[in-house]
Amino acid sequence: MPIATSHRFADGDLPVEAGRYRLIASGSCPWCRRVLIARRLLGLTEPIPVSWTYGRGEDGYWELTGADGEPGADPVLRATSLADVYAATPGYTPPPTIPALVDTTTGQVVSDDSGDMLFDLATAWREYQRRGAPDLYPLNRRNSTDAWDAWIAEHVNGPHGTATHSEDEEKAVAAADTVLIAFDVIDTLLARATRMEASREAALTVQDVPPLSAVVSVEQFLCGAAPTGSDIRLFTTVQAYEYGGRQHYPGGEAPSVAFWPALARWFHALEGRSGWVGSEERSALGL
Repeated sequence: MPIATSHRFADGDLPVEAGRYRLIASGSCPWCRRVLIARRLLGLTEPIPVSWTYGRGEDGYWELTGADGEPGADPVLRATSLADVYAATPGYTPPPTIPALVDTTTGQVVSDDSGDMLFDLATAWREYQRRGAPDLYPLNRRNSTDAWDAWIAEHVNGPHGTATHSEDEEKAVAAADTVLIAFDVIDTLLARATRMEASREAALTVQDVPPLSAVVSVEQFLCGAAPTGSDIRLFTTVQAYEYGGRQHYPGGEAPSVAFWPALARWFHALEGRSGWVGSEERSALGL
């Protein structure tokens, strides 16, 4: 990680305080999108403002934007490059990454772990969530969400990044195979739970399936009848895969998500829900 310690809104570490923190994010980044989705669904857009970045600057790092939306000095952070923001953070090691949560009282990046941010917004920030906000990490489903989060990270999110970015062809091919088989597994579990025909059953014998606590939780969504943080974690990677990522898999273009009928139905059901695709993400993905 670029910072030595990615802090948490728990155990007296970071105080929960509206307006104190600023999220640096890009609609083109799936790691950012998971935090942006949670922020919208929970009604935290005002308590946690965003500084948008749209591309790389002359230094090769994410450039910030001015009040006019063009590349320039961020009006709050007073920096033009993500590297400038990270430079004020003790223990920083290049390269700087997004999403980055900045404490505006110190100008330092306090968190650069999107998974921790997602979980903390859903739990520690309840005081500022909108009335009727969804419970993305319900206590009675915590064993299931924990199991799904770990399995998705190992079999989908991490391997997708390797498949699309690794210069080692052998590693890229192995990672791509891991993702595609994981899609087979998820498609099968969703199909079984929603009474669709499970067409990819063989995948359950090829790859380690999710723990039982995850498997038994599957309904319309991964952990029941309503989406949870686990669905967000999977959704943004499937989104990245479908809208451009699959074209960069080894050996040419990988199948569209339509190849997995139950997974595709899950994906499009979430994609059509309010708050799951913001205007910045829509523009970045060409939707």
